[in-house]
Parts: sequence; structure tokens; C-alpha cells
Amino acid sequence: MRLTRRGRLVVTLTVVALVGASATYAVVTTPVGTALGLTDGPACTLTTGETTYDWSTEQAMTATTVAGVGTRIGATANGVAAAVATALRRERDTAVGIEAAREVYRNLPDVATPGQDALRIADAVLGHDGSALTCTVPLVETADNEREDPAELGLTPRGDTLRQAMREVFGKQVLGGFEPKGVTSGHIEGSAHYEGRAIDVFFRPVTEENQRLGWQQAMWSVAHAARLDVATVIFDRRIWTARSSLQGWREYRYPGGETDNPVLLHEDHVHVDVLEGG
Repeated sequence: MRLTRRGRLVVTLTVVALVGASATYAVVTTPVGTALGLTDGPACTLTTGETTYDWSTEQAMTATTVAGVGTRIGATANGVAAAVATALRRERDTAVGIEAAREVYRNLPDVATPGQDALRIADAVLGHDGSALTCTVPLVETADNEREDPAELGLTPRGDTLRQAMREVFGKQVLGGFEPKGVTSGHIEGSAHYEGRAIDVFFRPVTEENQRLGWQQAMWSVAHAARLDVATVIFDRRIWTARSSLQGWREYRYPGGETDNPVLLHEDHVHVDVLEGG
């Protein structure tokens, strides 16, 4: 059959429409759509072994907060697994806060018996699988902030809000990278530390246990990036940035050149900084 000119035009327009619809579907149903603010689809992914879990930002915030509270109160791995699974079942559209997380633990049975799926998730959010969790931050949320000056502790208001949020979840931590009168040396040129926007959370010495705790802290920071205006998270030679959050965790290269220094490569501390604004 030979199409007329009109028939060829109809076919062409139909193909264009189908391609356009497919492209739109591909955008709005993937993290790309989330970054552009077009969808509330899987903003976060947790990958453990060959299994990947698609989560909303609220679910990622819930899981990392409940795990952080569990670590703080000394809960067992089974207890954390059961608590995270319970919290994820209860709340889907809002994140579980500190008190609600504690309540989940108080209501657990004396002997928790979580399933294998719950145990895998708990292991990941507890830091056993390294950079297992990544989230996409909507681009609009990284651009609409005013510039801030450091306050009493040497941190900007956004930086201090981050510090307080970390303490509420993890308790007292060994922090550095800021001082009441400001930091003027010890970091690379242009560092966010000099602007009062960065906090270092130390996990020394470099051991398997401290690496796990560091990754737990790092993933919590990524999960809460949109809420706390987090711009950058660096730990154990890996980096996540809000600006390039679609790429997830990437290899960290020290800006000063090749090095094996564990401090410069952030093997012993998690670096977190907040948006500059302006």
C-alpha cells in the first residue's frame, strides 16, 4: 500500500506524538523528573546486593532516622530491622521524627523477628554496604536561598540547623571544621569551611566499625539534603552533591592533586556542607 501525502503526514505526526509521549513518560517516571520537580516518583534508591528499593524522600528520611536512633540507643541489628520496617509501613507521605522513632522502638516485642528483606534494608542504612543510599534533590530547592553570614558558633544559620539536627538523631558527636571566630586555614582554597557552611564529623581511627558509622551519617545527610539544604557530602573517597544528585555517589578526587592521605580523602570523617545561597 502506498500512502498519500496526507497519509504520510498523519503517520509522521503520530510517530512524533508517540516519541514525545515516551520521552515525557521516561522523564516524569525517573529521577530526572524528580530533579526537575515534575514528579514525586522515586527520589531515592537503596541498593543492597542485587536488590534496589525505590523510595520517596520521606521514606529515606524515615529509614535513616530510625536507624540513627537505633544506633544511639544501642538497639540490636534485629531491633533496627524491625523498627525500620514498622516505621516504613506506618508512614509513607511524611517522615518519622525523633520521638516517633523512639516510640517505634518502645513498642517492639521483646524478641524482634524481622524478615530477610527487613534485615537487608537495615544492614544497608546502618552503613554495612557503604554508599547504598542516594537521593535526587529537586533543582529548584538548590537555587532559591539567600546568602548567610556565620553566627556565634562560626556556622551560618543553615549550617547550625544541620548541626542541631545531627545531634538530635545521633547524640553528641566529634565535630570540627568550624570555630566561633571562623576558620581561616587548614582547608583547600574556596572551602565552604571558610564561610561557616561546613561541618566535619569525625570517626577515628579508621576501622570497619567507624567506617560503618561514617556511612550511616553520610547517608542520613543525603536523605535529609532537601530538608536541611545540604549541598555536599564527602566520605571515604566518595562524594555526593545536590547540584549533581542525579549522578548519585561519585569517586572523590582531592582538588589539590593526587594523594593517599586518609584525612584529605575523608576516610576518617564525613564532610557535610550546606547551600551557599545568593
